[in-house]
Amino acid sequence: MLTIAIVCGAGIATSALLARQVREHVAPRGPHLRVVQATVMDLLSPDFTADLVVSTVDLPDALGIPRVSGMPLLLGTRPEQAYLDIDEKLDRIAGDRA
Repeated sequence: MLTIAIVCGAGIATSALLARQVREHVAPRGPHLRVVQATVMDLLSPDFTADLVVSTVDLPDALGIPRVSGMPLLLGTRPEQAYLDIDEKLDRIAGDRA
């Protein structure tokens, strides 16, 4: 199971909108993908795990989790690029696990 965390500042409204869009996009990949909403504070918890983060806020490289900007999805500016980035990162993660 791969987990995609949708992260925004508060983890409520914006992440709910993006989570729906990302779920719809990755649904054809099958049931092995889980999309969850999270806050920046959640990412700092030692118990938090995710394979990919789609975020509307800047996150430090030190997180060690691949990231994709969710701003194109939120603003409707080139959402196809965000989906392409998500697909490329998921393919890379799946290839690394194979």
